[in-house]
Amino acid sequence: MVPYRDYPYQSVLAPYIRDYISEKRALGFIYNVKGYQMYRFDQYWTRNGFNDASLTSERLEEWICALPGESKSSQSSRIGAARGLAVYLNTLGIQCDVPLINVGKDHHKIHLLDKTEIHELFYAIDAYVPSSIARSDYRMADEYPIMFRLFYCCGMRNNEVCSLKTSDIDLEKGIITVYDGKNNKDRLVYLPEDLRILACRYFQSLTAVLGYEPYWFFPGRDPHNHVPKTTIDKKFHEFWHMTPSSRNCDKDPTPHSLRHGFVVDRINKWILEGVDMNVMFIYLSKYLGHTSPDESFYYYHLAKDAFRIVRMKDTMSCDVIPEVRRR
Repeated sequence: MVPYRDYPYQSVLAPYIRDYISEKRALGFIYNVKGYQMYRFDQYWTRNGFNDASLTSERLEEWICALPGESKSSQSSRIGAARGLAVYLNTLGIQCDVPLINVGKDHHKIHLLDKTEIHELFYAIDAYVPSSIARSDYRMADEYPIMFRLFYCCGMRNNEVCSLKTSDIDLEKGIITVYDGKNNKDRLVYLPEDLRILACRYFQSLTAVLGYEPYWFFPGRDPHNHVPKTTIDKKFHEFWHMTPSSRNCDKDPTPHSLRHGFVVDRINKWILEGVDMNVMFIYLSKYLGHTSPDESFYYYHLAKDAFRIVRMKDTMSCDVIPEVRRR
């Protein structure tokens, strides 16, 4: 269970914010990130000297504007916190304006690893030996090969892998149940047979080292807690910079790059096999936990082989767009 984080709200909004967050948590939401944004909003309310709980457009004007150097996702998170509180206050009979502005998303340049980079990366991961003598570091060194393969072979997200409970994975059938993923979606993830075998061997070794079956499938240094997402981000960066390819790379990949690789590889494979993409994109979208097939298709433009494959499979373009001949 992820521990709740509470903040010292002090403005006139404080009791409403506490009740709002309590209500959300009673419904099963963690609300730690939004709780922090509420804390920032609480400070904003105090700093401006607002002495009642009415959220008006004028009072929200400065809050919804982007801060210097702020990403769209961060700005959107702040606006979303104010929006949620405004809706809640309206249900209590406190008239508030609900900010409906949509600032869009950040589109970062993504490094899609090619086959050589993938080979080098997993060689570094599999050959890793900790520099410390701590038993927990050696135990966690056995976790990394499985975790990073779940990104690349199954398309899972970093936080989904880190927070896997032992009860969430059926090693005999090779099925992982992801509960409350992004967009509050539950879904099933199927392990390739070779990865299922590796996961079984890993878990047998883990239980032998700990002397009991852990609650978390990937326990952290303190085995009562799961591996933090930040640890995996840091280790990925470390492994990447062990590879020869990293020396000539101007944009470092991230663990999420492996998930992108899974999507692109799957799409390329289906096109080569002549599979009906209109049908398969619906399944792929559900498998990845996306809200729509369009969200899955976004990744395909990253593929270096995309146009080569389409051109190879295309039997009509030469008739529709004839070659230009020079005399």
